[in-house]
Amino acid sequence: MNDNENLLSIPQKILKKISNRNLSDTNSDSGDSLSNMDTSPEITSPQSKEQAFQNDSRFRKYVQLVEKNLQSFDAVNEWADIISFLGRLLKSFQAYPQFPVIPRKQLVAKRLAQCLNPGFPAGVHQKTLEVYAFILKTIGSDQFAEDLALWSTGLFPFVQYAATHVKPQLVSIFETYYLPLRGRLRPAMRGFIIALLPALEEEGSEYFDKIVALIENLSETVELPFFYSCMWLVMISNPSLRTPALNYLLQKLPKITDKEAVALVLGGKENVSLMIRAFASTLNDQQLLVQRGMLELLVQNFTLKSRMIPYDDLVILMRAALGIVLRKDMSLNRRLYAWLLGAEGTTQAQMLYFNTYAEKPAIQAVRGMIHQQLHQQKQQDNIATEEQHRPYKILISLMDKWELGQPIVSNVFVDSISSLKSMTAGKSDAMKTANMWINMVEPYLICMKLYELIDISFPDPKTTANKKAAQQNTINLENISLVEFTLDSIQFADDEVKHIHLPLILAALTRKVKDALKSPNFIENVSFVSQGINLILQILERLPESVFLNRATPPIDHTNEDNHKSGVDRRQFQSGMNIVEYAREFYSIGQSSQQTQQPTSYDRQEEYETKGEETEESGDLSSSVNLKKNQTVQYVQYQSRPEFDPLRGQLLVKEIADNLSSFLIDFANSYIILPKNLQSGVDVGVEGKRLSHLEHYLERIFLGVSTAIAIAAKYVDDQFVLTRQEPLTYVLLKCSQQVKVFGIVDAALSTLTVLVRQKRFVDPLVLKRISQVKEIVDKLWGFLVPSMQLLHMRIVELLWLLIDASLPHQIETIISNYLIHQDDSSEMLSHYEKFGIVWELSENIPEASVVFSRPMFIMLDLLREGASPMERRAGDLWIRCHLKSYVRLLEPFMLAMMDKKIMRRPAELKVDWKNQILKQKEAQPAEDKVTEISYFVYAKPFDADAIDYLFTTLITLISFGGLNVLKSCKHHSIDSESTIAKVAAQEPLAYPIDKHTTFLDLLVMISIRFLETEPNHTDSGRTTDKTIYSIELHAADVLYLIISKLDYVNMKFIRQIQTSILNKLLFCINTKNLDLQQKLLHLLHGCLAIICAASQHTKDSGSHSGHQKKTSIDSVSSTSTQSPNDAIALVQSTSDIFVKCIIDAFSLSSNRAMLQHWMDFVLAALPYIKFGFRPIVVPIIMCTCQQLGLRCDTIEIMIHEKPQSASCASAEKEMLVLLLGLEKMLMFCLTERSLNDDWFANVSYPLDLPMPRMSDSSALLSFAQVVHGTGSDTNLKSMLMERSRDTIMYHLPVVLEILLNAWHVFRKPQWDDQVVRSMGDSQADALLHSFSYAAEQVKRRLESIFEKLFKYSAADFVEGLTEIFYVGNPVALEFDEEAKFDEIALEILVSTPSNTPQHVISTLLDSIRQRTPGTNRNRRRRILRQGKLTDTCILRFADIYCRYIKNPESIVLLWPVIHSFSKDYLSQANTYKAFLPSLMRFLTVTLEEISKSVGYEQDKRIRKDAQDLYQRCIDYCILIAGKSLDQSSWVRGRSTLYDEPVDDAASTYTIDSVDTYSGHTSLMNHSNSSSAAQASADTLVSRNVSLSSVSEMEKKTSWKLREDVMINQVNQYLASQVIPRLRLLIGDNDKINSLLNNLVYYIIGPSLKSKSRNPVILEQLCEMARMPFTYKTWRKEVWEVFIDNRFFYMNNVTAKKWSGILQTAFSIEKERMTELLARITTTPSNTFFSSRDQETLSRSLNLRRLSFVLLAGTLDQYVPQLPIIQEKIVELLRLDHSEMVHGEIYLCLRIILMRFSQKHLLNFWPVLITELMRLFNSFVYQDFQDRPEEAQIALAGCKFLDLLCTLELDAFQIYQWIFIRDTIETLIKTHTEGPIPIMEALDDKMASSSTDAFDFSLFESNMQPSLGSLRRPMLTMHSIVSIRQLAFFIEQVGLYVYQSAFTLSKPDLPFIESLLLNDLLDEESATVEK
Repeated sequence: MNDNENLLSIPQKILKKISNRNLSDTNSDSGDSLSNMDTSPEITSPQSKEQAFQNDSRFRKYVQLVEKNLQSFDAVNEWADIISFLGRLLKSFQAYPQFPVIPRKQLVAKRLAQCLNPGFPAGVHQKTLEVYAFILKTIGSDQFAEDLALWSTGLFPFVQYAATHVKPQLVSIFETYYLPLRGRLRPAMRGFIIALLPALEEEGSEYFDKIVALIENLSETVELPFFYSCMWLVMISNPSLRTPALNYLLQKLPKITDKEAVALVLGGKENVSLMIRAFASTLNDQQLLVQRGMLELLVQNFTLKSRMIPYDDLVILMRAALGIVLRKDMSLNRRLYAWLLGAEGTTQAQMLYFNTYAEKPAIQAVRGMIHQQLHQQKQQDNIATEEQHRPYKILISLMDKWELGQPIVSNVFVDSISSLKSMTAGKSDAMKTANMWINMVEPYLICMKLYELIDISFPDPKTTANKKAAQQNTINLENISLVEFTLDSIQFADDEVKHIHLPLILAALTRKVKDALKSPNFIENVSFVSQGINLILQILERLPESVFLNRATPPIDHTNEDNHKSGVDRRQFQSGMNIVEYAREFYSIGQSSQQTQQPTSYDRQEEYETKGEETEESGDLSSSVNLKKNQTVQYVQYQSRPEFDPLRGQLLVKEIADNLSSFLIDFANSYIILPKNLQSGVDVGVEGKRLSHLEHYLERIFLGVSTAIAIAAKYVDDQFVLTRQEPLTYVLLKCSQQVKVFGIVDAALSTLTVLVRQKRFVDPLVLKRISQVKEIVDKLWGFLVPSMQLLHMRIVELLWLLIDASLPHQIETIISNYLIHQDDSSEMLSHYEKFGIVWELSENIPEASVVFSRPMFIMLDLLREGASPMERRAGDLWIRCHLKSYVRLLEPFMLAMMDKKIMRRPAELKVDWKNQILKQKEAQPAEDKVTEISYFVYAKPFDADAIDYLFTTLITLISFGGLNVLKSCKHHSIDSESTIAKVAAQEPLAYPIDKHTTFLDLLVMISIRFLETEPNHTDSGRTTDKTIYSIELHAADVLYLIISKLDYVNMKFIRQIQTSILNKLLFCINTKNLDLQQKLLHLLHGCLAIICAASQHTKDSGSHSGHQKKTSIDSVSSTSTQSPNDAIALVQSTSDIFVKCIIDAFSLSSNRAMLQHWMDFVLAALPYIKFGFRPIVVPIIMCTCQQLGLRCDTIEIMIHEKPQSASCASAEKEMLVLLLGLEKMLMFCLTERSLNDDWFANVSYPLDLPMPRMSDSSALLSFAQVVHGTGSDTNLKSMLMERSRDTIMYHLPVVLEILLNAWHVFRKPQWDDQVVRSMGDSQADALLHSFSYAAEQVKRRLESIFEKLFKYSAADFVEGLTEIFYVGNPVALEFDEEAKFDEIALEILVSTPSNTPQHVISTLLDSIRQRTPGTNRNRRRRILRQGKLTDTCILRFADIYCRYIKNPESIVLLWPVIHSFSKDYLSQANTYKAFLPSLMRFLTVTLEEISKSVGYEQDKRIRKDAQDLYQRCIDYCILIAGKSLDQSSWVRGRSTLYDEPVDDAASTYTIDSVDTYSGHTSLMNHSNSSSAAQASADTLVSRNVSLSSVSEMEKKTSWKLREDVMINQVNQYLASQVIPRLRLLIGDNDKINSLLNNLVYYIIGPSLKSKSRNPVILEQLCEMARMPFTYKTWRKEVWEVFIDNRFFYMNNVTAKKWSGILQTAFSIEKERMTELLARITTTPSNTFFSSRDQETLSRSLNLRRLSFVLLAGTLDQYVPQLPIIQEKIVELLRLDHSEMVHGEIYLCLRIILMRFSQKHLLNFWPVLITELMRLFNSFVYQDFQDRPEEAQIALAGCKFLDLLCTLELDAFQIYQWIFIRDTIETLIKTHTEGPIPIMEALDDKMASSSTDAFDFSLFESNMQPSLGSLRRPMLTMHSIVSIRQLAFFIEQVGLYVYQSAFTLSKPDLPFIESLLLNDLLDEESATVEK
């Protein structure tokens, strides 16, 4: 083979041979293969020498004599008979010496090999060897060379067992007959060496030297490279022979010192590589003596100085050698160090030797271990912990030898850190070992490497951008992240790191960051600079405070202190020096090496690859000697380097501060703020040169540097002066004033205020100037907008920081100017709102009222006279205080208010009812209804200020005078002749004045008229409008004072006032007028209170038309002149518009600012509208729930979906308002006893009954039925006539569903990195902070609601949550144990205060009792939602709840309740059949939890009751699953599916038949089309508690629709949950057996006998098999299935389950194996009608059953039965090869190899090898018939050979050469002397024979060699149709075996077992697991 072919890899060589096979086939000689191997007597060779003697009668007698003697072997009974047999056989040979032929030589060789059994006496062995010697002498050397494999079969394995006095005879045979063959021994060389090496086990034995000489003579028969290559293969493949091989090599292997010796002794590169792999595998041996001998061989013969090993191979060897240190053996370490460090005595000489010859391969080896470990972890997560720790344990051990550990650690430190970082991401636990190793490393070395990473990562400012900038930036980022990871993860125990190295690294890093700004490609490196600044902050956090103080350095323990001489120079850093150069000098880093050498894994790998190429060209490591001088003596120089004083104190602070401040100044001037000269710089965008796509990084950099400067300022003394103090002040100031990015403003202002307070680094007077401070406040004030609500808290904090740093009253003055000097009303409101934000968020600051005194007084002035409605509203919202006193005059004011100049004209506003749903009427559709609101408009301008003044004064008078003023008005009637009467009666006022009209009546009419009059918006004057609005407000105040102050109010007043108020409110809501609503609500509340009292008073007395609050003189004299039902009539007439006002106020977005006021009004008015439950209260509750749902949707979008582009400024607060309101409404409805519909009992006309408009699928539809009294729910209709409380409780699940949605919305947001980046870190943190605060408030409010509802009615609350749970999780009704549920309902149950698991479970069980007929009715309660829940679904919920809480102690307390509950149902099992499976699930969960409790084992009574109860329940469920409890139609709620007969196909179990609710229509194929259409339509409707009924959903579940599905679910639960827990929950074995007997009788037995076997039944058997004591319950059924001929028709998964079952059966009952073996027989059957085919099939199946049992067993489990098994196999081998049983024989043999140790098969090898040779020779010497039977037998034999080669058994290595060429010559298939291996002969036979056009590529694809470190068999196909399909295997098996040995791969045992299992099964059902 030429050199080019040597460079090919093994897979490339295989492909090359495949491509050249056709060419070689045409040139091969077809006749040569027939003469290569002698045939057996049964197979006649065409050229056999026996043909020449066939005509000789003496030869025929000779043959007969030999056959006769051979037959006598069958009669041998003892060893003496064997000697006589051998004597007769020898005499038969000696009787005919003239014939040089041995008749029946295969059988003779087989018998002789059997006679050399190690168990026979030495006399037998001597006699056998005598026969061997005569035979070999008789046949001659030529014939012996041809029959070498035949006669060596017995001699080679016998060497290691031969007795001492037998060995001379055996050695004589080898010397006399084998060695003369010389070159013809070449194919058997490896086997010969394997045979001889066991004799060298003991070095001082008697025949040691003689065997050594024999092997040496053997090596002379062939070339030395070939001989040693065989020796290397033996060392690789035979671990037991490594010791004798080393004994020989240590004596005879010459010392190799030059290339000539390498070529002469070892051969080419392929041989050297093979040798290195042999050495590596030997070094990895577990025996210490083997490793010691290998190291001695390396030290003696393979010194590194000779440089005879190629670099790549040396790395492999070095990797194995370094692993020796883990043995912690001094003898091994001493030899290893001698090999690595040389024989020189001095330390410097050893280090130089190691650095020259071993350092780079050692480093590469350690690095390879680290990277391979990381690669393995990525490939497979379950990598062993020991493998993760291995590289670091090696490094720890190497640190004991400083000369080795220091250079290796120095070069692999970065790689190890990188590997640790990657593994830590995968949660590796190798960190402890790595910490131990790193703490052993010199701190100087660690920090040097860290500084190197930093030094090479920052770009040189002078360099320009290149094409690899992006890639280099990625590498730099990775380097900095490695440094961060090291500081985070490594616990440095040495103070030297913190006190000496980290300060120096920190100072240099700040200088690097400063210089990076000068780089022209700074923008490309901005992310990297940001990472560097984060590293600066990390180091600052880790430095102790003493480092920054001018104190002495703490004592550091220098390990090399003795080497430091007093005369060595000391260096100290001075101000003005370049800290980077100083650090490089400190760490001995040269400028050249810094620029050229980068210690990254990528660059080092390239360097090694370059070295590897040079080494391959030169053939040695000579190229590695060219090392730089500084690298060669690097570690020696470290010992004598000059001492450096530590960098600390103010010198350190100054260096850090100067660098960071310079960076910040230049960075901000370049990229943040506008330059002073706008013409300078580069235009990179608007807004102060901001780079929008890098804004995130710029903000992060600025924040990091500012934080670092603030930290450094803490340690500055009073004498410190910053170099660039004024520019820093300017930059921070401008960043606080100009920049629009809040993060930068935050960082700049925070830093500036801190530095100003500390008087460090900046001008302390900068914040004393009002102009500068005002610009900063302007910027902060601009951030206080609603869109930036999430930042308000931080903005206020910054404002207080500025207050602390500035002069007193500066900020107060600035804010006061904001509130005073404003012209725009909208801007004014904005400033009021901003100050309100500041005031609200400053509530925790005590001095807030002092600091903001003037703005506070300004806000209070908004409520004084002259304030506009908007100002009044703003002030009212700020303090919510209306405490005022007024005094008012009477007559003059009225005259002025009725001035003729006040001209009005009537107007109307049409308001639609689109937001409401009305009760349907025939006359008018609800959508067309329009309400016309009548009002007035001022026709001309008038002196509105005067009227407003009059009203305010009147209010003052009434407020001041109180009841006396109003009484005087009431009792003073208006004289019809008076001026007031005349003016009032004139147009356009036309007030109805009569003799009974009082001043109070007129005052009410005037106030109402002013209240109903609106300004004329067509006029230009807006000032008049404000005054008019003020008049309306004051008019409302007057009306409110009138009805609130008087003791008695006439109902006429109330009718006038309420009608006007409702119209005005509706007008304000629809015209977006917010200013007047609050006053009107107060007024309306007062009216409602009076109406409610009047209606009650009317019902009680029926005599008074007014409302009397308390006893008074006026009330006594009052008389009723009106109907007693005036109050009720008023309510009936105004209820529709009243409800519409509330719905519109809650719903319209324009009215959202008034939500709090309206909610307060509704809550306050609830007691006054309690007699209008359905028409009034229920629509309000519906509207509140609807608005809650809308707010939840808003928050879901704005927070969880689009947080970066939306704002939820008010939704969170509105949620709290609505929740509080809903809580008050619900509790009022539930606790108010007099809540009813009395007001609307007798209505003379139909009402509209408005309610909020909603979708057809809304959850609130059930409430609509309450309001309108429609719908089909009979329970609801019956409830409408009863208590209103029950109506609310009936709809409680609807409300709970809305509340649960609110709980879900306020979960923690999960944003991706892109969303966070788009928002910015500061905004994201602020958003999370604010949202978490809001979520905490909302959830606290929700918990309060839940607690109150639970306390009020625990049963309805729990049932409501149960219903919601099923609506959201319909799959829970399917009893799927693996289904995932939405657990929010369960979470609410657990989170509800004052709720315990005992309450919940007891409530659920009581609810089940209430729904079950026939149970105890003593405590029966009324079920409101009758038919919504069933007993089975409630029990299912209890089961899920118990699994969720996992609280054993709570369930123990409930055990009496659970016990009583279960007994009630089990006592009537026939009645509650459908309930029992659910009860079984519930008991399984609860009893398992009880068993975990503390006192369960001690409380025998509870344990016994629980076990008995559980056993009864399981017994009943078994009867149900077996359909034996009752054959009638007993499933409750059965559909029409079982009403019609069902065909067999539909009733057969399939996995697909178990479906969920959403897809249940697939099960409805047997029902009519209409029902199927209806079912599919149901699934399209969105589910909620209003539209869905859980009981109806349950009826559509698969287990309700189909009985077989329910039965299968029970069986599945029995298999997966019940049977595995029987020992825990029942305990007693007898009870368990009794239970399982029923299971087998009713379920398992019938299922196993059926045609279609249910896989669930097999699961039950598997679980039972895990309890050996249950064997008797199922053994009969399992055995019947096992002996069934259809047993092997299964897939791999099923087969593995049967393996476990049969393993248990045959382990317990040993007689089963004997019975199985007895079924295997070769005798023909005596049955008259039996055929040969049936006997063959039965024989094959019985043998396959044996194989299956063996494979299911463990290693050596059936050793006692092995002799019988071997005997059966020998009997079967005697059968004709055409029988199909031979395929089963070889399959059984393959399994025997996997299930028995080699020591138990020693006496079986002669038979196996002989039969295998016989099989393959039959194909070599006979023509192919290409019959499928013949092909299957050939495949079975090839698979057996394939497995033998794959397993690499020591016992087979000695025979391997017979079948394949197992030496290095397999790479070159040239014909050599000696016998040809059988596979090669067969390959030649197949190549020479003619082939058809059949394409075998598909089959070759199944025979690809496996790649990687695991070896797999080549043959994986199940069957073939032609022997020619094995051509690829026959040709390439030798090469594949060599490749596997060369790569040191190990057998893939799991794959092999899967392959064997696949071959046992039927071809169509079996699959191989890859």
